Amino acid sequence: NRNKCMGDNQLFERPQDLPSIKEAVQNLSLFDFENKAEERAVVIVSTWLFDAGLIDELLANGGGGGNALTSPRNGHGGVGGGGGRMNMGLSAFDMNSSADQTIGSVKSSEGIEVGVHGHPIEGGLKIDNEIKMLRASAQRELTLINTRLNDGVAASGAEVQEMVDAVQATKMDLGRLRELVTYISSGYKKDGFDKNFDASERGGDGRPSEKVNLVLSNYPRLKRAINARRNIFRCFRELEFFSQIPLTCDTLREELHAGEWTENEWNTIRSVCMEHVKLEILLVEAEAGMKTWLDDEDMEDDASMPSLRSNRSLRKYWKGKQAALTASHYHVVDDFLSQHVKNVWELGDEIRMRILSGIGSAFELALNNPSGMVALVEAVEVYEHAAEQYKASHRGDDDESVGSTRNRLQFTNMRAASLAQLYQDFELRGLEVFRAIHMQAADVADEQDALNSQFNAVMRAATELVSEIDVVKNQMAPCFAPHWRVEMLWSACVAHVCSNQIIQQIGGPEGQSLPDLTVTQLLDLVAWVEFFRETIEDAFPSVASINAKKTYFDERPDLFAGDDNEVNMENATDILAWTNNMLWEVHRLAQDEFLLRTRGQVNDVLTKVYNDNHETFQTSEMRLVTNLCENVFALVGVHMRTIRERLTRKSEALAMAVCLIFSQMRSKQISCRDKFLKDLDTCCAAANDFQRMSEQCEDVLQDLIDQCEYSEGAIQMLEESCNALVSLYSGDAVFAAKKAHLYIFEPIWENIADDFFGDKWETEFTHNELALKLTRTLDDFMADLETFLDEFMLKKTVDALVAASVVFYVKCLLQKAEQHNSNKIPFFNKNEVALERIDKDVKVMKDYFDGLAEGMPALGKVIEKEFQVLTTLQELIRIAIDISETEASDFILVLHKKLMDVNITKYVVGDLWHLVKPTEERKVWEITESLEETLIAVCPPDNAHAQDRTNVPGLRLDETLAKHYIQSKRKRPVVAGAVEKMMTSMKKTWAPNEEKGEQ
Repeated sequence: NRNKCMGDNQLFERPQDLPSIKEAVQNLSLFDFENKAEERAVVIVSTWLFDAGLIDELLANGGGGGNALTSPRNGHGGVGGGGGRMNMGLSAFDMNSSADQTIGSVKSSEGIEVGVHGHPIEGGLKIDNEIKMLRASAQRELTLINTRLNDGVAASGAEVQEMVDAVQATKMDLGRLRELVTYISSGYKKDGFDKNFDASERGGDGRPSEKVNLVLSNYPRLKRAINARRNIFRCFRELEFFSQIPLTCDTLREELHAGEWTENEWNTIRSVCMEHVKLEILLVEAEAGMKTWLDDEDMEDDASMPSLRSNRSLRKYWKGKQAALTASHYHVVDDFLSQHVKNVWELGDEIRMRILSGIGSAFELALNNPSGMVALVEAVEVYEHAAEQYKASHRGDDDESVGSTRNRLQFTNMRAASLAQLYQDFELRGLEVFRAIHMQAADVADEQDALNSQFNAVMRAATELVSEIDVVKNQMAPCFAPHWRVEMLWSACVAHVCSNQIIQQIGGPEGQSLPDLTVTQLLDLVAWVEFFRETIEDAFPSVASINAKKTYFDERPDLFAGDDNEVNMENATDILAWTNNMLWEVHRLAQDEFLLRTRGQVNDVLTKVYNDNHETFQTSEMRLVTNLCENVFALVGVHMRTIRERLTRKSEALAMAVCLIFSQMRSKQISCRDKFLKDLDTCCAAANDFQRMSEQCEDVLQDLIDQCEYSEGAIQMLEESCNALVSLYSGDAVFAAKKAHLYIFEPIWENIADDFFGDKWETEFTHNELALKLTRTLDDFMADLETFLDEFMLKKTVDALVAASVVFYVKCLLQKAEQHNSNKIPFFNKNEVALERIDKDVKVMKDYFDGLAEGMPALGKVIEKEFQVLTTLQELIRIAIDISETEASDFILVLHKKLMDVNITKYVVGDLWHLVKPTEERKVWEITESLEETLIAVCPPDNAHAQDRTNVPGLRLDETLAKHYIQSKRKRPVVAGAVEKMMTSMKKTWAPNEEKGEQ
């Protein structure tokens, strides 16, 4: 065979150098590409064997070093060799890992020879070293490729393609190399193929294709002979390691105790755990391998069995025992391992006690010594990783080999005990805080003081515990593996403990004791619930949209249901969702009670302020003011600050409380505003005060919006409430400024009202002395108004004076009609002279206001609008005395547009005719009545004036004339019953407003 191999493959001749991959694969089809890759792989391995001088060693020694290229699962070399089950070595784990490596980084041994202490034994076969060098070379090439790919941003497309082709070629070469290594592999299986090959390499029946069949599988005796020396060495090494278990345990135990109460205590525990888990791995593997070997009943083919099974003395011993091991033959293995198992697992119990003592103080340890906490967690996780890797390495074995009842030994379960201890420590931490609070409250003699002190302390403690959720999440959780879910564990404990304490303080979930709490305590409760909700939903956003499946009033949440090794996230989320929703209902109840209390307190404060005596004084700018604005917003501001300091910046309750305060301020202003309008000075002061209050209110709202973080809905609600209050204050300021006209015209009515339209006015006052006296009086008051009021309020007052002057003049005229009783003789001596006097009076008044309009541009429109009625009355008088050819109906319509009441229009037109042409009064009444439908159609009656705050007394001409005619006693020449009908209609419209004005 050797000659044939030499003739066919020319093993003793070095193959020619291969062309570059780019040249070799150019213009090849996919099928030819695969063949070319296979040829290149053969040439690469052949060249490597020739250059390394391995051909003679391969033929002489069987190439035992080939294990270095087998997969981890194919590298389970046993005592008997050939991949047998009884592997006393760390076949699934690398015992050569250093003490400072975690179990997650341990690699499979892959046939590496180790000594008693886990150190590799030097001096292996040459092929072993060459394979290592080949592997290192391939790894370096792949690393360079990876580096170039990482820097591929600057690479051209051709270079990237070349890299990809090189990776594919390397992959093909390694695959071919793996196939060729089967010539020298120790991964022998009795079914003739390696189970670690991919399923894609098997045939349709599940058997391996010819491509992956082991070349030596047909020669089991030759295979066993090749591996004999290596297996003997490994067997003795593992027996030596096994014999050192008691000494190793004692050494680890001493190291564990020596590190106690030292700075490196937790690092020492981690180091001990990493060594201890190796012992557990050894014993678990030993038990599994020995019991698997006992189960192997196929004794027919001695050549196909591992070397240990081929040992005749051992076979005879075990077969002699077989009769006694019919039902429970595993106890022989258990007895054999029992002493070591007891020693190793007792050490594990000691380690667990030390770990749990550290976990019990995890909170302080994580904050004060994060590295120590990390070491402690790694010490726990090393056992979990060992168990996981053991299961992973045996995943392809029979069900009996992993997790079955025959395998009595299990890795020490550190994580479950640690999680349980951590949960207990978290709960005790919260309960201890509240227990101390209750004990302190019990020492207070007064019961009410004790309850208040206890409630305040509970809220402080609950706030502290909730605030530590962020501490746990940001500082403590990074010390733990993510699957420990430390932040969820702490949050669930805090939620359960705090919610129970809060429920006890408020008298159950219905809040029976809420009325007994003070406003400050209600604020604290509302603020705490909002703080809890915000913290929980920020940490666990999904909680906001979950409805709890059950309640937890009297039940401790089971956070490890189903698996003690991890937190049950479904149960933990459920307790958080239930607590969040339940406390939000408590928040609603407390908020309602707080708002009710706030309403009463604000009302009391405002009542006291408005009932105080507010003296008028002048500012440095000579403006008249009182201290009403300062008093109102000082006391209300204290209340708002108290609320804002105790609630969160995002609190909806704060927005609602502010809206409630604004509403109470509005109600109190409506009920008390008229009491400040007693004379000219108080009207001016009230106008200034109310205007300042509107500005102050806007400042308060803006400050709230700037300082807080309200939602858009809350801001809109605040703005609407504030705008309503600002509108009220502004309207009241204008009302006060305009109402000043009453006190300005009061002396005018007393001094000159009776003289207007009298004999002296007609015959003696030829220069309109009365009108000039009116304007001079107004001008005297204007000097004071310009000092007392600011510019805006002054303009409003002047507007009112224009309207008041027109009303005054018209009313004086119509009062003369009330005094004239003759139906045949006119009131005036000469109607033309009287008309001339009226024209000049109107001009005097209008010229005065036009002079004021020079500094107030908007005043001109007001003058034009208000004096229009005087012009209309003048034209009607001309029509009445037949000096105008215009139809009376035209100007009756114009007058009605100003008065907007048909009955008042009839009265005014009739009185004008009664003054200048009483004989035609009845005729003009009939003309007005005939126009009634037209008048109503052109200008319907306005019935909303009575509820309008802008309706300042004495400024509406229609209202003033209505009151005048309701009190009129003069008999008018109209159809019987018509006057009574009109009077009833006017009283129905104007009497309620009159009574309201009198009240």
